[in-house]
Amino acid sequence: MKEKEERKSGERRQPEHGELSFCIGYYNRSVILTYLSLASAVIGICFAYVTYLTWSVVCLIISGICDMFDGKIARSCKDRSDKEKDFGVQLDSLSDTVAFVVLPVLISLEMGHQGPFSIVVFVLYVLAGVCRLGYFNVLVAHQDPDTPVKSYTGLPVTSAAVIFPALWLISRFIPECPTTIMFDCVMLLTAILFVSRIKIRKPRGIAYWIFSAIAVIGIAVLLFMQYGR
Repeated sequence: MKEKEERKSGERRQPEHGELSFCIGYYNRSVILTYLSLASAVIGICFAYVTYLTWSVVCLIISGICDMFDGKIARSCKDRSDKEKDFGVQLDSLSDTVAFVVLPVLISLEMGHQGPFSIVVFVLYVLAGVCRLGYFNVLVAHQDPDTPVKSYTGLPVTSAAVIFPALWLISRFIPECPTTIMFDCVMLLTAILFVSRIKIRKPRGIAYWIFSAIAVIGIAVLLFMQYGR
C-alpha cells in the first residue's frame, strides 16, 4: 500500500535507521555476527559439495560460535528500532536454517549416507528444524526480543554445531565405526529433541567462553588430523 502511494506521489521512501540508501535490509553491528554465521555456512556448503568435509565441519563450528554471541551483541544495541529487532529475529532464523539444518544434512550426504533410511532421516531432520525455528519466531513476535532467554524448550538447532563435529571426530578416530548408522540415529534423535518439550537451561556467563575455547580446540584437532600427519 505504501509502495503504491509512493509511486503515485513520485516520492522516494527515505532510509530508516540501520538501512542503506541503495539496498533493502538493515546493516549494523547488531546483525554482523548473523551475517558472518550465514557466510560461513554457505562456504561450508561449498566445501561439502567438493568433498572437503573437514573444512565444511570447521565452517559449521564457526557458524556455531557466531550464533552463540550474536544475541548478546544485538541486545547491547539499545538504539535499535522495532523493525530492526524484528529483522534481526527473522534473519537469525533464516541463517540458522542454512547453518544448522541444511549444512549437517549435506555433510552427512557427502559422507556417503545416501540410503533410503538416511533420506527419510534427512527429511524429518529438516522438517523438525524448520518447524522449531518457525514456532519460536511466532513466540518472539509476542514478546520483547531484547529479553534474555533463561531456558530452552527442546534442543536448540545450534546444538548441531556441537553434535555433528563430534560425530565427525569419532568417525575419524575410529575408521571402523559404522558412520551411516551412527549419523542416521543421532540425526533422528536430534530431530525429535528439536520439537520436544524438554527444558534445557541456557548457558550463561563464563560458559560461553568455555564453549568457545572447546570449539577452537575442536577446530585445531580437526585441522591437525587433516594436515598434521
